[in-house]
Amino acid sequence: MNDWHNNRDEDYRNLYINLYTYCIIVLTIAVIFKFNWDYVKVPPKDLLIIYQQMIPILIFLLASLLGCFLIIRFKAMLPSILVLVVFVFIFIIIYHDIYLKTLLIIPVALASFFRNKTFGLIVSLGCGVLLIVTDLYLYGSDYNKYIESDIIFTGVMFIFAWLTGGIASIEKTTRNVLLDMANRDGLSGVYNHRYFQVYLKTSLEEAKKNNGSLSLIIFDLDYFKYYNDTFGHIAGDQILKDVGQVLSEEIASPAIAARYGGDEFCILLPGYNTAAVYSTAKKLKSKIESFALNNAKELPTGKMTVSIGVANYPEHTKSGEDLLELADHALYKAKKTSKNKIELYFNVLDSLKTTCTQSETELLSSIKTLLSIINAKDRYTYGHSERVLEYATLLAKNCSLSEEEVRFIQYGAYLHDIGKIEVDIDILNSTNKLTESEWDILKQHPYWGSEIIRPIKSLDKVAPFILHHHENYDGTGYPLGISGEAIPLGARIIRIADSFDAMVTDRPYKKGMSPQEACNELMALAGTHYDPELCTVFVKQIESQAANTL
Repeated sequence: MNDWHNNRDEDYRNLYINLYTYCIIVLTIAVIFKFNWDYVKVPPKDLLIIYQQMIPILIFLLASLLGCFLIIRFKAMLPSILVLVVFVFIFIIIYHDIYLKTLLIIPVALASFFRNKTFGLIVSLGCGVLLIVTDLYLYGSDYNKYIESDIIFTGVMFIFAWLTGGIASIEKTTRNVLLDMANRDGLSGVYNHRYFQVYLKTSLEEAKKNNGSLSLIIFDLDYFKYYNDTFGHIAGDQILKDVGQVLSEEIASPAIAARYGGDEFCILLPGYNTAAVYSTAKKLKSKIESFALNNAKELPTGKMTVSIGVANYPEHTKSGEDLLELADHALYKAKKTSKNKIELYFNVLDSLKTTCTQSETELLSSIKTLLSIINAKDRYTYGHSERVLEYATLLAKNCSLSEEEVRFIQYGAYLHDIGKIEVDIDILNSTNKLTESEWDILKQHPYWGSEIIRPIKSLDKVAPFILHHHENYDGTGYPLGISGEAIPLGARIIRIADSFDAMVTDRPYKKGMSPQEACNELMALAGTHYDPELCTVFVKQIESQAANTL
């Protein structure tokens, strides 16, 4: 699972190999002592006897090597223990020496310590039965004088197995309890952030190895801070416990649920495709919304709701290393657009990768990074590009355009503010009226944006949309002051989508309008700021959407 866990398993295996090797040495010495060696003179007639006695030793050594191989290669401890037991009895029978039975303590100890107490007891009792059978075979009617000692010795092996296995079981149980405490979140009961990171890495490696699928859900509770601040942390903690209970009931192995931090939870689902993970997310969302909260009516939504982001390997990422980042991106998109929704990861720029050269793909990755920087700089408009993309797509698809034309408008909508990377953060986040010089700087961002994407040939048709998305229909806009049909269609569409989102979005210095108020404002400026025909189409679509939600 992780480095320390793997190191521990490796240490145990090395310990077992060493003990097994020492056992072989002890058994070999015990057998060698059964020979009557004459180091001064060995008559030739005795050589044949010696060779015959050497054969069991050679067989034993070969079997011992086989046992070591099974341990090292397959971690097969049971066959190696059986090898020891079988050969002890073989030597007892060959040499008619019951005192070799003391060697049976070795496999009993190994079985009890490395497997469990029950297995050790079974081995000890099995050895005892075999000892009695051996007595009957070797001594016939004289077995009585040996069977008593064998029964006592069996009892000793049983007690030894009970003690050794019992201590090992207690230590194993304690270790598992401590490990579970270290891996789980104390409040919600699901796994914690550290364990999630380890399991994510392991699951991703396994998915790559087996050409499998790995899905990730990340969600947080809407308005949880408001609930916490209003009703107290005890009430907030109870919600986190309830969410943990739902996750524990609904998420089964090999999938895991973890508390990522605060009110954010992650669910890792090996083998799930996008359809399956979406179904799971939908079920969890429904379960959480059904919570019976005493103060639910005080929440803005009237109940506990969640925003969910979903990403999948290999559908959304080929490397998998950024799976968490993509799911997090989807989550923030869900929260910043409307909350209380499930958002599958989508980035309009990803579809460009199939048409880009290697150098253009690298540049595209840099552009995505720049967008992230802009979102971080302009904190009050995070998610603005995604919302403008949605509005622009809605309008473009109602203008009888081809799929390719719609796609280029989507690229332009998503990248329209990329030039803001050149604008100082104090200007972007200013709550005061901009000075003339600051306004002149801000008005340059359409030009800077068009220049940033110019090296990417696949975006040649997009650059004019970015350059002219602040032009007014009557020619009073910027940066070039062109008007009417001279403004590219994509720029006119993005102009409307951009303005509508700015109108309905809350800012520190003003509260956003309602959708209907924003539509009225658009129609009031149709023909001056905006294309009147496009305005009419867009307003009808927004009003239709509003009517369908009632």
